[in-house]
Parts: sequence; structure tokens; C-alpha cells
Amino acid sequence: MGDSRDIDIEPKKRLECFEFPEHVIEEILSWLPLQSLCRFRSVCQKWDALISSTKFITNKWAKKPPNRKPWLVVQWQVLQGRRELRLGGFASESKMPSSLAHCFFTGTWKKTSSISLSFLLQRELKGNFPIHCYGSSAGLFLVGTTFAFVVSNPLTRESLQLPPLSSIRHIFAIGIVGGDGDNGDTYKVLAVGKSSSGNAHVVEIYNSTDKSWKVAGHLPEDVQALGTGMGKEMRMVFCRGYLYYLTVIDGQWDIMGFSIREGTSISAPLPDVANQKPIFLYLLACESRILVTAGIYGNNLLQDVIIWEFEKAKVDSSTSRLKEIARMSPSLCERVNRCLDCKGCPFICCVGVGDCTCFIINGGMRTIEVVVYSASENTWSWLPSCSLDDDTTNDIWAGYFMAFEPRPDMKVG
Repeated sequence: MGDSRDIDIEPKKRLECFEFPEHVIEEILSWLPLQSLCRFRSVCQKWDALISSTKFITNKWAKKPPNRKPWLVVQWQVLQGRRELRLGGFASESKMPSSLAHCFFTGTWKKTSSISLSFLLQRELKGNFPIHCYGSSAGLFLVGTTFAFVVSNPLTRESLQLPPLSSIRHIFAIGIVGGDGDNGDTYKVLAVGKSSSGNAHVVEIYNSTDKSWKVAGHLPEDVQALGTGMGKEMRMVFCRGYLYYLTVIDGQWDIMGFSIREGTSISAPLPDVANQKPIFLYLLACESRILVTAGIYGNNLLQDVIIWEFEKAKVDSSTSRLKEIARMSPSLCERVNRCLDCKGCPFICCVGVGDCTCFIINGGMRTIEVVVYSASENTWSWLPSCSLDDDTTNDIWAGYFMAFEPRPDMKVG
């Protein structure tokens, strides 16, 4: 027999050796990690079209075990020569933004350039500081300055600067939500604020299908939407057609839901313990569940953490209610206290990632510590500590934590 290297295979036959049925190719690609998946888009036009397909990403790739749960992401930046910590904003005397992501499947932190927002500073925003990360949904980030908002997919480096709002002149809160069902490749941006002509809380929505802002309604005039936590921004969550926020009614904390479609509101008072002081409240969404977390502290130490779930009223019920679903153990509170690096609020923020509630501990400038409650397993656990790079040794860093669902198929416009 001759050497196999001497066998000449016609180009057409050589190509056929590597051809597989389409469903086999889809199955193989659906198991790829994100970075490999994005690289494989350049193999050929057919693979690029497949990987850019919402049907493939949502029905195949996102359902594989490594990709089922979103990442916990921090967009962070070193602030050179600064003494104060800015949450959610990047100051002008700083280095380019960097990104850290925790994958719950592998249980590891990873610094990744694939979701960095630094490219925006050379395009739409062009070094315009301070830059804020307002949220993430369906693989898209909503970032911007005070009144210039940009929707971006960091995986594709696509971005779109939104037009000015039509009515709101003073923004209290803004966020982004991805489409669902048959509209899985669309998104909406929701803003709450005051118009120049009145004091009512106006709700405006930007729809990626219409590419314009429209007034969706007004929040009730007899409530006061308040900010909580370190940033003091208004806490707003959009879920299944409702806009949820924390408010104070007659001196008591309430959670209120505003129906975008019907213009009606539902509410529930927070338990009496929420009106104790000092306390820090956080409103978040975990998949389709609306949660309120309360951190109670005294003598500059964390004493208790409670998680409530908002249960919307049934048709035959007059009120909604909050149900306690978890409470942090005293031993876990003690461990959190050992990590604290300052007086005051024990947590930088609280973020919903899939079915997990992630508490980011206010534990210093060079290490990220996170304690997690899993609703599906009813367990508390710690993520591995994450140390920042050596170049942060003499500097202060600032960051914004959020859930991120990788979506290489999502278009910005």
C-alpha cells in the first residue's frame, strides 16, 4: 500500500467528508462555550447565520446546562487619584472600563474583553464621562450619560444611540427589558420621571420595533417613589407587563406594581420589620419572581437579612401580599460582618441572577465577595472571592453589578 499522503482527493469529495446533517451541526454548536461560539461565526456564512439566529440561541444553545443561567457581571473601572467610590458611574480620571463575569456552571470568575464596554468610548459616547450602566436584558446593555442613552450588544460590538425622550425632562429611573414569546428578538427601554409641565410621574417606553418613545401612562400621584441603598436611585423592576417600585404611603414602606397596558396599580405593604431603622431595602427580579430583600443592621454590624416574594392578588382577592421565603442565618451574618470594610450599609447592591439572589458585600476596594441564596435549592452559599488586578493596588475601583444573559443573536436596531 502506498503512503496515504499520496492519495489525491478531488476538492468536491474532500468537502463532502466534512459535511454533516444540519441538526447534527446545530447540536454540536449548541454545546460550545460563548467565546468559541462567537469565533465560529467566522467559519462560513451558514454558521454565522445560524449562530445569529434567535431560534438557535434561545431554543438550543441557551438550554444546554452550561448556558442556562445568566452570568453575574461587573463592569468596573479603576479611578486614579480618587478617594470616593462612585457606584454605577465611571469618572473621567480613570482607566478604560473592564469586565468581570462569574459563570455559575463552572463556578469561576473570569476577566473577559468580550463583554467590555470600552469600545463605546470611541464611538457613540466618545469619552463622555461619567458613564452609567443602567441595566442589562436579553444580552443587551443600556448605558449612557445623563440624557444620552445607548443600547449595545457587547458580543457583536453593535450599538444604537436612542432618540431623546418625548416628554420626560427629569429622569428618576430607567431600565431595559428584552422581549419574550414570539418577540424574543425585540426589547423595550422604560423611563420614569417628571415632565416639564407637571409633577406627575410619567412612564415612557422606547420600543425597538417602532424605534420611538411613547408615553405609556402616569404613576399614581399620591405616592412617593424613593431610592434605597447606597446609590439612592429609584429601584424599578419591569416584569410581565408590570412596573414595580418601592414607595412610602402614610409613612410605611409599600411595594407597588403599575400595569403598563391597563394603567392600574396593585400594592402590598412591607412587613413591620421593614419600617425599623436602620434598614436597607432592595427590589429585584429573579426570573419571573419579584423579590424584596431587607438588610437590618445595628452598631454598624449586620444583624439580619430577610427575603420576601411579592404575590400578586388573585382575581377574587382584594390585596396582594409579601411572603417570607428565606432568612440569613446568624452564623452567615457573622461571616458577612467579618468581610465588611466600612461602616454603614453592608451590601453594595443586591442582584437577581436566574433563580439566585446575589448580595455583593461592601468589603473593600480590591476584592469582590458575594453571598448567594438559591431559590430552587433553598440554600445559601458563597461565590469564590475575586481579587482585582495588581494595577488596582494603589487605586480605587468602581463598578456596576448586574445579570447578563449572553445573546449573540440580539440586534440593537
